[in-house]
Amino acid sequence: MFNVFEVMKRHDEEEPQCHRVDVVEEVVEDVFVEETLSPPLERVIVNSIDDLEEEWDREIEICLQH
Repeated sequence: MFNVFEVMKRHDEEEPQCHRVDVVEEVVEDVFVEETLSPPLERVIVNSIDDLEEEWDREIEICLQH
């Protein structure tokens, strides 16, 4: 595992090197999850919950203003 802090400690001791952090797999996985269609029922349930949470947040804001 690459530890950026260890490399920085030894930076002056070593010959110049190029280090990279490979995050391609993680990015591809994130995009895959976002782009993969979920079943219709799951989408309806998730969207309904999101809508309810937004409504609750608005109601809380209204209550806090009074």
